[in-house]
Amino acid sequence: MKKTLQILIIFSLLALGLMAKAPLGTIVGKIVDRDTQQPLPGANVILDGTNFGAATDIDGHFEILNVPVGSYSIRVHMIGYKSQARANVRALPSRSSVINIALEPTVLSGSDIVVTAGYFERVKDASTSVRSVDIEEIRSDPVGAYDILSMMQSLPSVVSGADQTNEIIVRGGSPGENLFVMDHLDIPYPVHYPQQGAGGGPVTMVNTEFIERIDFFAGAFPARYGDKLSSVMDVTVREGNPKNHESSLSFDMSGFGVTLEGPINERSTYIASVKRSFLDFIIQQSGLMAVPKYWTFQGKISYDLSHKEKLYLNYLGGIDEIDIIGEDGPQNRGADNVAYDSQQHTLGLTYKNLFSTKGYLLASLGQNYVTINIDAYHVTAAGEHDTFYQGITIEQETILKADLVYKLNKSFETSFGAKLKIAPNTWELMSFSDELILYGYASDSLAPALPVSEDVFYSQFFDDTNTVARPFDTLATYEATDTIYTEIFTNIGLYGQIRYQPSHRIEFTLGARFEYNAYLDQSNISPRVNLSYQVAPNIKANMAGGRYYQAPFYAMLIYGGPDTKVLDFYHADQISVGLEYLPREDVRLTAEVYNKSFEDMPMSEILTNPATGADSTGDFINAGSGRSQGIELFLQKKFSNHWYGTFSYSHSVSEGVDPRKDDKVYYPWDYDYGDVVSLIGGYKIRYMDYEWYNSYKETVLAKSTSWLPFAPADEFEISFRLRYSGGKPYTPKTYNHNVRKWYTYASDDWNTKRMGDYLRFDIMLLQRFYFEKFNMVAFWDIMNVTNRDNPWDYVYNEDGTKAIALQFKTFPVGGITLEF
Repeated sequence: MKKTLQILIIFSLLALGLMAKAPLGTIVGKIVDRDTQQPLPGANVILDGTNFGAATDIDGHFEILNVPVGSYSIRVHMIGYKSQARANVRALPSRSSVINIALEPTVLSGSDIVVTAGYFERVKDASTSVRSVDIEEIRSDPVGAYDILSMMQSLPSVVSGADQTNEIIVRGGSPGENLFVMDHLDIPYPVHYPQQGAGGGPVTMVNTEFIERIDFFAGAFPARYGDKLSSVMDVTVREGNPKNHESSLSFDMSGFGVTLEGPINERSTYIASVKRSFLDFIIQQSGLMAVPKYWTFQGKISYDLSHKEKLYLNYLGGIDEIDIIGEDGPQNRGADNVAYDSQQHTLGLTYKNLFSTKGYLLASLGQNYVTINIDAYHVTAAGEHDTFYQGITIEQETILKADLVYKLNKSFETSFGAKLKIAPNTWELMSFSDELILYGYASDSLAPALPVSEDVFYSQFFDDTNTVARPFDTLATYEATDTIYTEIFTNIGLYGQIRYQPSHRIEFTLGARFEYNAYLDQSNISPRVNLSYQVAPNIKANMAGGRYYQAPFYAMLIYGGPDTKVLDFYHADQISVGLEYLPREDVRLTAEVYNKSFEDMPMSEILTNPATGADSTGDFINAGSGRSQGIELFLQKKFSNHWYGTFSYSHSVSEGVDPRKDDKVYYPWDYDYGDVVSLIGGYKIRYMDYEWYNSYKETVLAKSTSWLPFAPADEFEISFRLRYSGGKPYTPKTYNHNVRKWYTYASDDWNTKRMGDYLRFDIMLLQRFYFEKFNMVAFWDIMNVTNRDNPWDYVYNEDGTKAIALQFKTFPVGGITLEF
């Protein structure tokens, strides 16, 4: 941490040594129709509280010149559309800030009617459980390292398994039930250090500076999304600057990197970044053994094929490596040491065609390649590397998608789409020969070690530092295995949807999706419905529901070989009902209740057999079922009058049916947290508006102390995040002293105990300095300010003792971005 602080100070002093009076900036962008994506000429774009503004040209573009640097609220008006505001838009020195806004059309007649939508941009085809965020909201969220997945955990009924991962669990779902889409490309693992069957990890790969907009659906999403049960995160990546070549250097806890962007020619632009972790340069000297090393690569090329056609080329990639040596933690899954390396790459083309003033076509062809190598090993007394398990997996996906949207008139819209996914998988799993040892115990190293009863073990040998355990006999021998699994999974999806809005009060969406899995030879049809009714000008009633299917994970299908072809999709029937209230244009309150019923969930056949699996094959079967029910409150104030904030609360019950019981007996699921509360707030001070500050910042004192967290800046922002959740359920394990291993037996009841409650308070300080030719953004984030012990999971030791592994303690981090 000391070296990190030194580097941050050097960055700051270097930047401040080039101080000059902040010049003017430019704000540019494009305004389009939300439904048809057609450009809107003649829209009025103004900056609130100023005389600055512009009108869009025939292509929907606008340009506002000579804007004093700083943050503004931008507002767009056009006859026949709901006016839209966007908060916290920054004008930067010697750079063009790009703001693209889609206006929602209104069905009201009359050429002189203007309807206000306010700061909250409504996501198309969704009525409940959806949130749209932009880059500035992400930057201001005090998560620490600009992590878009972690940011979603501030929503009601969205939780995580631990601080150590950004995996999101939505409304009683499980890891791996969340779809991540970037520029129409499906990305299975948008994180470093991925895990099969999950979508999260410790670090997000997506560069926040690439993001233009995120639409997050926490359930009941429309028919264009398929093969996932719980949520969708749809990310729009911005285009590179079409006029100027720009660059930025960043340094924070996720690494150091560079971002470049600009025009290639008159018809194309680029934006590219590379980032490398730096912790291996610092932490190794602290004595810690597990040092993450990773590279992140991202790029986008945009090309105008014609006035109405565009082509995008996107790439996202990561290279990871870590060697966990002698560290007991839940992530080790019982192994002494784990060497892990992986690569994940996504490359795809996205084509957009505005073929008509009433519709558009969006198509993409993407390729995903993920390889994960795991080596679990012991270190012998002689210091040798003794591998007992090794796994080498390669997952590939080629995905072709297309969506066609056509609006027949102001009230009626149709959309259709198709998706083809071909996924060849190769998994090589090697387990080396092993033995099940019967141990004997002695009170010292000179006495003979003999087997003892459980009572004798706990009364005479347990938790005694003088106890000696030695192998006494071999109970079983396991032969080495080397199995290569190769399968090709093919999935086809088709959907159709209609959206009808007969008046400004009512909007109705009805869709259906068809899925076919060629490997399972199974198909299904899932209906979807959304309904909104405008009760009053600022009150709306919403309802959404449907059936959502998902195929079993690749790992489930791979392990069982041909026998897994008897598996089927599992599904959840979802319904949510809510009210939306806007007391002001920058404040929104939503209240929702939801119910999800899960059926045909795949689970190991051994878990369904009370006789310890004696008559089971160990394969997966569709035997699981359960339910999740809850109530949610979400209050959000967009940035205005210097401050912003959100409050969310949810109370839920997530439980499954125990398949071993004849009666319908429920047990808590792993992520049944009960009550979850999140509170976020922030306040921004524009010191640059005060004369005393402009004089002060030219002084030697200002230049030498500006790197301090509380030092004044051109714009200074302080924010906090408070999060509480109930205790996580877990199933206690039983220690068998004879073989020195921990077990969960088939007859044990599941999740009968709970961890302690979770409570974490974070503070972030954000400073922006504007200079003549560049600007600097610095942040300081203190996670878990109170240093509270939040339990993660138990670590079960070989000697029969167990200890709680904790989530993050107090963890201060910082970062700097220089933009040129």
